[in-house]
Amino acid sequence: MVDLVSLAGALSMLLASAATPGLGGKAIAEQGTASGAPACTSCHGLHYEGNPVVEAPALAGLPAGFIVLRLDHYASPAGKNPLMHSVATDLDPAERQAVAAYLSSLPKPRAGR
Repeated sequence: MVDLVSLAGALSMLLASAATPGLGGKAIAEQGTASGAPACTSCHGLHYEGNPVVEAPALAGLPAGFIVLRLDHYASPAGKNPLMHSVATDLDPAERQAVAAYLSSLPKPRAGR
């Protein structure tokens, strides 16, 4: 006969260890998310220095509050950029905060980079 208490405990431990914690801001910026948000580097440059070809502004060193406000705007019906609307709605509010905190911690890009 199977010891149901031991089996339930083992199953609980297995499920807890399989749970994936939320991604940090650096991971989101570099890798994107499982919910579909692409990496920020995809458009904004390897060092978040911006990419004028696709009109993606520099993000490194911007204030976190500003980045969150922009992401919240893009996630709202007022956000008119279809690509950024998709990105912002694929990030939950905690992910927006995390990626903003990470990007704001980076040095601003040097001119000509």
